[in-house]
Amino acid sequence: MIYTTRAYRLISYVGAFGLSFSRNTSAFQPSFASKYHHHAATFSRSATLPPLSSLSSLSSQGDIGTETTPVNENISTLTLLEHVNLNVPDHEYILDFYMTVLGCGLDPRRAQNVVKGSGTVWANCGASQFHLPYGQEAQVIPGSIGLWYDSLDSLKQRLAKYDNEDDDEQQIKPFAQYSIEGDNTNRESIRIMDHYGNVFYCRKGNEPIVSNGNDEQAAATDQQQELMRCAKQPILTNQEQDVQEYSTAAERFGLNKDQETDCKGISYVEFYVPRGKAALIAEFYDCVFDAASSVFTDPSTSDEVAIVAFGSIDPETGRSSQSLLYRESDVELPPYDGHHIALYAGNDKADFEQAFKNVEEAGVVWVNTRFSDRVTNLNTAKKWKQFRFKNVTDLKTGKTILELEHEVRSVEHDAWPGR
Repeated sequence: MIYTTRAYRLISYVGAFGLSFSRNTSAFQPSFASKYHHHAATFSRSATLPPLSSLSSLSSQGDIGTETTPVNENISTLTLLEHVNLNVPDHEYILDFYMTVLGCGLDPRRAQNVVKGSGTVWANCGASQFHLPYGQEAQVIPGSIGLWYDSLDSLKQRLAKYDNEDDDEQQIKPFAQYSIEGDNTNRESIRIMDHYGNVFYCRKGNEPIVSNGNDEQAAATDQQQELMRCAKQPILTNQEQDVQEYSTAAERFGLNKDQETDCKGISYVEFYVPRGKAALIAEFYDCVFDAASSVFTDPSTSDEVAIVAFGSIDPETGRSSQSLLYRESDVELPPYDGHHIALYAGNDKADFEQAFKNVEEAGVVWVNTRFSDRVTNLNTAKKWKQFRFKNVTDLKTGKTILELEHEVRSVEHDAWPGR
């Protein structure tokens, strides 16, 4: 049975990146299902799904599955935070910004759109992507996006090229502003805002997550298998074959043979939410996906923040490969503009199907008519190997807490980068 008692963990906040779950040993007594094992998260359940009114009782503070089984909780049921989709009015700004400045790579599957000057562009970084379709109105994340790098040196050099531009030349700069910042842990970050108001925090990445520090062989295996480090999206090169097929796109944005992108991946996406909602959001992900989720107070701001873990999880610190963050704020939030995130759920087909059943039970399955995958039931979810939902709800009342389109995919999806 996947839903079990899981006490909310205290969090130590390491900047906005490198989040780690610090266990309070006097209070932290995890209770995990025996099927939630070392290698895979499972969405299978031994009983029929409960009615919606009882979904909330399956949260971290519930009383289901109280027997304790000391199993490492080192893989989240949410496997990968794969892409962020943002409409953009001008691809010229975006191409230079994502490829030249941030250090992403152009996906060859959408490179022809660059050649013809229309359509969607995919900017890739490690296992993750940015999907950038044309839209008259720019979409903006009400929060920030965290990116990780092996080193910030090359990024600094690329940004410095724009430092001496005259005011008359500001129109051609592919971003609005940047600053090099520190935080209360003295970890350096680079804050960059694009022309539309999206904010990116770039940091040097943390060490790979090790699930068992006492076993060197197991630790090495875990580092190799941490998905966000070993899976790679395809990247356009400047080699002859790509130049022949994609002409100017490959000449302008293609990387050298065997060259990796400077940006290694998306570490988190953070959204501002109204006061008093963080715990309800954590409960939603905990109940619907059985995802490792927690609420903590940021000591630097006193804001309550819900954190939802993706990928590998360090059993000692709770640090995860990637995260969704929901920060309570007094900022006046704009109406939802349609931006979306895409994620992979579970470890196999059965996991994905159970995820759909849970989302369906919560009553939030949703169709975005802009796309061809119009999933309304399990059969169509199986056909498309994905589904969507938009409303994160209070499971006790059914009221919507926030709108954010989630494109939820199976690891059997054709685009799965972990093959």
